[in-house]
Amino acid sequence: MKLFSSKKKIAIIGTMLTTMLAGTIAYAAAPLKQDAYYDTFKLVVNGSEQFISDTALKPFIANSRVYVPIATLQNLGIANVQWTPAATGQAASLSVAPKGGVDSAQLTALQQQVAVLSSQVATKDTEIATLKADKARLEAEVDKLKQGSTSSSDITSKDLQTLEDTLNDGRSYNRYSGGTGVGNLYFTFEVDEYRGDIEIDIYPEDEITSSMLTALKDTREAGYFDDFIEDIAVEATKKFKNSDIIINLYDDESRNRPSLIHEFEYDGRLRDTIKDAK
Repeated sequence: MKLFSSKKKIAIIGTMLTTMLAGTIAYAAAPLKQDAYYDTFKLVVNGSEQFISDTALKPFIANSRVYVPIATLQNLGIANVQWTPAATGQAASLSVAPKGGVDSAQLTALQQQVAVLSSQVATKDTEIATLKADKARLEAEVDKLKQGSTSSSDITSKDLQTLEDTLNDGRSYNRYSGGTGVGNLYFTFEVDEYRGDIEIDIYPEDEITSSMLTALKDTREAGYFDDFIEDIAVEATKKFKNSDIIINLYDDESRNRPSLIHEFEYDGRLRDTIKDAK
């Protein structure tokens, strides 16, 4: 007679085979024949119900006891199982240990992968260092060529005055229309040269206060103002193609002994931003 109807299922949390997880089982007893009843209960592991279709792996009930195949414990990740067949003068044995120990083979494989990656990283670091050195050397050559192609004697006071007049008279250059907290800023320009570089000093007609500077450094506003500065630099390079452009922004008119807010450098692209102003 069946102990449980196939329509009734009893939830089993974990495993009831605690004696099997305790260590090694050695046996040589004669086989015992008994009836087995399948699909009479649920197998729940760590809160998750397991559905096993293979009869050889299904848990079952026999002689009023619940049996779970050792292979099922292994497959579900509950235990590590090692079966040793019988040998001459020695019975077969089954070794069962709780899952969670370190797999030495897997650990060794992972350590080998880490060593390979570390070697690759070291190689890349060497390549990066070489590229940085090459970059520095090329930049030095570029600076040398610039100094050779442009000298102070190539830059005339007339050319400097022409650029200064263009900036002071051009509405695109002498006025910046800012957003909230900035408003309209009007500028005057003074242009000079130093060792082949063109220096442009920008003075506002009204003082740029600390609160205005904070508003200028806002990410969106800073982008607009940087574009404004870059337009001035681009205009300067039309006449002085081989010169770096240095733009000094002050906080007040030149006669009021103003303080420098920020220095911008342009050598084909703007190297600075108003967001870095102190």
